[in-house]
Amino acid sequence: MAVLWIVGLLILLVTTTAMLVMQDAEFDATRSQIFRARLLAETGVSLAMHPDVRPDDPLLHQRLDGDEELHVEVTGEDGLINPNILLLREDRDTWRRLLNFWGIKDLQTSDAIINALMDWVDPDVFERSPGAEARAYGRPGFPFNRPFRSVEEMAMVKGMHLVEEAFPSWRTWFSTHASGVLDVNEAQPEIISAMTGADITLARQFRTRRLGPDGIPNTQDDLPAPDLGIAMSRLGITGNPQQLGAILSVNSATRRIISTARVGDLQRQLGIVIQGAPGQGGMGAILWMAER
Repeated sequence: MAVLWIVGLLILLVTTTAMLVMQDAEFDATRSQIFRARLLAETGVSLAMHPDVRPDDPLLHQRLDGDEELHVEVTGEDGLINPNILLLREDRDTWRRLLNFWGIKDLQTSDAIINALMDWVDPDVFERSPGAEARAYGRPGFPFNRPFRSVEEMAMVKGMHLVEEAFPSWRTWFSTHASGVLDVNEAQPEIISAMTGADITLARQFRTRRLGPDGIPNTQDDLPAPDLGIAMSRLGITGNPQQLGAILSVNSATRRIISTARVGDLQRQLGIVIQGAPGQGGMGAILWMAER
């Protein structure tokens, strides 16, 4: 009987040891996969940052040995609106078009929201009429009286709940990293129309032409407008291209790079926003980085 107990105990010890060894081996394998996936994602970012690599370069989409894949998407961040630049310009006409596009039709309501946004980013404590400074919030430290550091901060501004109700996806129109000069080759038709007053039908036709026959961005059949004069003509925008060059462009000075690497069933994604367009030379400055 004692022998049976000893044999049973030995079996239990051997089984437990084997399970611990297997767990350690699986942990090491997972750790190795994570390291390899992170390394691949960083490689993708480095490739996309090279001044000679274009967004449609095949190097950015690779199936490597075994079960490894790398996909890198490069987009012009200037296809989005920098709210800080727009507010510092005090460009009320553009803000009114934006709010009208989102469903805020009443001019008095629109102006109250615009004033509250301006009061939030300006450094003084003087309230516009109607506007929103410290008394309107009743919370210590509000408003911040500095430019927005993230798009999410905009939701804290008095009156923005009305925008949230009318147009919940408003955040997708903005980036605090954009240069403030709208890249019409990258912007969505609705943003182009709201920002410039261009007819929405022409803006959609412009976008369709830019994406090329396959309708997919960053492929070799893309047909972006080569210069601002041609872009304005296609969009039906009148004016001097040289004068409008301060607010419109056909190239992004800021890019967003999303590098996704897969090793086996494990995936890692590294995203950055960098100043500098392809072909400008230099490494550029990283404005934002995140990993998941």
